Amino acid sequence: MKKLTLFFIIVFTLINTTFSTTFAFFSPPPITAPSGILMDAATGDVLYNKNAYTKMYPASTTKIMTALLVLEHANLEDKVIIDKDTPFTEGTRIYVMEDEEFTVEQLLYALLIESANDAAVALAKHVSGSVEEFAKLMNKRAKELGAKNTHFVNPNGLPDDNHYTTSYDLAMIAKYAMTIPKFREIVKTIRYQIPPTNKQIETRYFKNKNRFLWSTNKILYKEKWIPIKYDIVEGIKTGYTSVARQCLVALAKKDGHSFITVVLKAEGKNLWVDSRTLIDYGFENFKFIQLTDAKIKTKSIPIKNSEEKQLDLLTQNKFYKAIPKDQNLPTINKTITYNKDIKAPIKKGQVLGKVTFNFGQRKLGEVNLIAAKSIPAKKGITSIFYFNNSWVKSIFCYIFIFILLFLVWRTIITMIRLKKKKRKLLRKKRLKKYSTDYMSLKKHPYRK
Repeated sequence: MKKLTLFFIIVFTLINTTFSTTFAFFSPPPITAPSGILMDAATGDVLYNKNAYTKMYPASTTKIMTALLVLEHANLEDKVIIDKDTPFTEGTRIYVMEDEEFTVEQLLYALLIESANDAAVALAKHVSGSVEEFAKLMNKRAKELGAKNTHFVNPNGLPDDNHYTTSYDLAMIAKYAMTIPKFREIVKTIRYQIPPTNKQIETRYFKNKNRFLWSTNKILYKEKWIPIKYDIVEGIKTGYTSVARQCLVALAKKDGHSFITVVLKAEGKNLWVDSRTLIDYGFENFKFIQLTDAKIKTKSIPIKNSEEKQLDLLTQNKFYKAIPKDQNLPTINKTITYNKDIKAPIKKGQVLGKVTFNFGQRKLGEVNLIAAKSIPAKKGITSIFYFNNSWVKSIFCYIFIFILLFLVWRTIITMIRLKKKKRKLLRKKRLKKYSTDYMSLKKHPYRK
C-alpha cells in the first residue's frame, strides 16, 4: 500500500511539474549565492529559482528601475543642473558639483556604467523633484511590471531596511528594461566619458563594472580556469553594499534567444561563477520551440466605415517556448481575441487583437495581432451611417438624421408653397390693376 501511494505521488508530481511556471527536470545548478533565478527573457518563464521570492537587498541593481523611469519620463538632451545637496551623496560617485550642468544621457551612462549614486539622485530629482517622490514612482512602476514584493526608498540602492526586492522581481524589471533600445545600448557599453563641464575641467572616464563584458581575469569554473568575460552576455547591472554583498542581473543571448539571470548576496568571484552557471544551465538544458512566426495571417475580420469589407490580422512577432531538451511540447490551444467593432481608418501595423497560447488552463504566452494594411475611412454621405459605439448611440444618430432630413423636406415644401402663394397674389394684383385701368378708359370723355 505504501509503495502504491508513493507511486501515485511521484506520478502526480511529474505531471504537475511538467508545465508549471518553474521547470525542474535536471539536477539544479550548484550556485553558492542564497538567492538566484533563471528566466526566459521573452516569456518571463522561470526555468530555475533558488529562494527567488525571498526579500533581499538589491544594492545598485536598483538603478535598473531608476534608468528605465528616466527613459520613460525625460529626454536624453534635457539639461540637469546639480543642486547643493546632491554632491554629498554617499558611495560610488562621479563627484558632481553644485550648479554643474549635465545632459540626462550623460548621467544615465554614469548611472549604469560607473554606478554613480550621485547621478541617480540628480536624475531622480530631475524627473520627480525629490528622491521621495521618485521613490513613489519607482514603487508604482515596479508593481505594474509584476514586481509585487519590492519596495524602494531611494534611486541608487544605498542600504535601508525598507529598501528590498527579490530575484524574481529584479528579473521582471530587467525583462522590461531590456526592451528599451537606449537602455540596451548603455548597459552593454564598456567605456564612456563625460567631457569637461562648466564646473569640471577634467574629462571623466568610466568603465563598465559588469566584468562579463571585458575582464580577462580568471575564475575557476567547472574545474577549469577561464576568463570572466563571456561573449554572449549583453549587460546589465552589478551591485554591491556591505549588507547586500555582490549582486548581478545579467542577460545572455545565443542563437536569437535570451535568458535573464539574477544572483543576490554572492561572495567575491562566486558572483561570476554563479551567474555563468545559471546561463549555461539554461542553454544546455532547454530548447526553444517556435509556436508562431512573425507576419502570419491568423484571421480576417469585418471592417466598418470602409469600402473594403475584410481585413487580415497578422502576428506581430515570433513566439518561442523554452522547454527541457528531453521533452516534447504537447498540443497547444490558441485563443484569438479582437475588437468586434473595428472601424476605419486603420493604419498598417495597428494592434487590433492578440492570439493567446494555452496548455490546458495554463497561459503560455501571447502575441499581438496587427493590421496587414492601411484602410482609409469610407467617403461620402453614406459614411455617416457607421458608428463604432453602442447600438443606442447608433439608433439615436439614425433618428437624428431622419429628423434632419424631415426638416429639410418640410423647409423645401414650405418654400415652394410660399412661392406659389406669392405668384398667386401677384397675379391678382395685376388683374385688379388691369380692371381699374379698363374702367377708367371706358369713362373717358373723348371715348365715342
